[in-house]
Amino acid sequence: MKDYQFFEFDDFLEDVAFRRWVFNPLPQDDIFWEQWQTDHPAQKATIQQARQQLLTIKGNLLLLSDEHIDQKVAQLVQRAQAMPASEEPTAPIVRRISATWYYMAASVALLLGLLWLYQTQLKPESSTTNSYAHLLESATQPLVEVENSGSQPKKVTLSDGSTIVLYKNSRLSYPKQFNTQTREVYLTGEAFFQIHKNPGKPFLVYANELVTKVLGTSFFVKAYEKDQNVSVTVRTGKVSVFAQADKDAGIQKTSRELGGMILMPNQQATWMRVDKRLVRSLIAQPLRVDNQILTTAFVFKQTPIADVFAALERAYGVDIVFDEALMANCTLTARLDDESLYKKLEWICAGTESSYEVVDGQIIITSQGCQ
Repeated sequence: MKDYQFFEFDDFLEDVAFRRWVFNPLPQDDIFWEQWQTDHPAQKATIQQARQQLLTIKGNLLLLSDEHIDQKVAQLVQRAQAMPASEEPTAPIVRRISATWYYMAASVALLLGLLWLYQTQLKPESSTTNSYAHLLESATQPLVEVENSGSQPKKVTLSDGSTIVLYKNSRLSYPKQFNTQTREVYLTGEAFFQIHKNPGKPFLVYANELVTKVLGTSFFVKAYEKDQNVSVTVRTGKVSVFAQADKDAGIQKTSRELGGMILMPNQQATWMRVDKRLVRSLIAQPLRVDNQILTTAFVFKQTPIADVFAALERAYGVDIVFDEALMANCTLTARLDDESLYKKLEWICAGTESSYEVVDGQIIITSQGCQ
C-alpha cells in the first residue's frame, strides 16, 4: 500500500487511485480519502488543491472539440502564409516573435496537449457493441426495465428471490421469469446484487464490457457507459468476471463452473477501457466478512505470526502470503480492534520489522525474519 503521507501535489495528480476517486469514485474510495484526510490534516490542503486541479482540467477538456482545434490551427497557417517573403539576407538576422503570435502558438499547443490527454488518458472508450442498448438486442427473453432517475437507491426483487439495489442514473433489465438454463440481467450504471444461491442455474450480469457470473453471493457492479472504467466489487461469496471480448466468453457463460478472474470478498476487478485489460485489486477499505465483529477481538499475546495472519484472513476473507519458515520466530503482542485492515497490517509489520504490499488482490509480506 502506498504511503500517501509523503506525497506532494504532483504525486497526487499522477496517482491512479487518487484520480479514480476524483473522476469515478466508488463508495469505499470516498470513505478511504475522507478518513485519510482526517488522519493527516497537514495534507488536507494539498489533497484539495490536487483534486480541484483535476476537476478543472476535466471540465475544460469536455469543452474542446476537434473542429475547434482545427480552426485554430488553420488560422495560424493562414496568417503564416500571408506574410511577405523576405529577400535572402546577406547576414544573419534575428527576428523577434511578436507577443500575439507567441501567445496564439502557446494556446494552440496547450489545447492540442489537453486534447491528447483527454483522448488517451481520460476519455472513456466508446463501445457500441458492448453498450446497454446493444446487449438488450441480444437478449433471448422479453425483458422488464427498471430505471432509477431519483436520488435515492431503488430496490428490485427478482422472481428467484434475488434482490438488487439500483443507484442513481442506473437502469436494469431482467425477465419476469428466468429460463431453465441461466439467470441473466443487464445493467448500465451502478447496483448492489444479493443473489439467491442456485448452483444449477448461474446468475449472469451483463454490464458493458464485463460479464459477472455467480452462483449465490453479494457484490457491486459499476458500469456507467461514459466512465473510464468498469468495476465489480465482491462483498461476500465468490464471483467470476470476464470480458465480453474474451475468446472463452461463450464457454464461461454456459459452464456450471466459475472461470475467468475469480474474486473473493473485498476484492475488485476493474476493466481498464483505455488499456483493454482486467485488473484485480483489494478495495480501499476492506470490510470484515466473518459476521463476528462484536464477539471476536484481535487480542494477541506472544502469538505466532502465522496465527495472527490466519485470524486476519478469516476476518477479512483475504489471502496473506508470507514466508512461514523465515518468520517462524516472529510473535505479536497487541490489541487491534477498531483499526482498518491496512492499519492493523502497519502495526503488525512495525512490530516484526516487516513490510507489506497489495499485489493482484493479495497481501504480500516481506520480512527478514525475527531473532
